[in-house]
Amino acid sequence: MKKILYIITLILFIACEEKEKPSVIISSDLERPISCMKLNKIGGDKELLESLEKLYDFNQSCIFTLTLSSKKDIVCNSTNNVMSKNMGKFPKSFVKLELRKGMKVEYSYYVDLYSNVDEDDIKEGFDRLKKDLLIK
Repeated sequence: MKKILYIITLILFIACEEKEKPSVIISSDLERPISCMKLNKIGGDKELLESLEKLYDFNQSCIFTLTLSSKKDIVCNSTNNVMSKNMGKFPKSFVKLELRKGMKVEYSYYVDLYSNVDEDDIKEGFDRLKKDLLIK
């Protein structure tokens, strides 16, 4: 009986720590590694943009533009999502990093989060971008 109780408790803790995997899209004709990026500061959360600026030396004359999009405290009142919301699987925020060359999207990183987006989530996303685009 103790073993069953232990296993159930372990399963509950593991299920609570589940983390969503990011969706990454890389243009097939993008030559890697890229040499520079500039940061689009329009419309983003100031605190999150500041944490992103600490991670990389952005060059405002570069042809590649990185845009950070995020949303906190997502609330959906749609009746279509009642089951997801009741089961605790409805995201509370998201992070999206998008690299463009002109109007063409060359790279996209997107992840739903079950807590509000913070500096660690931005760092995790940018680390993935660096691994995919900046490092040989």
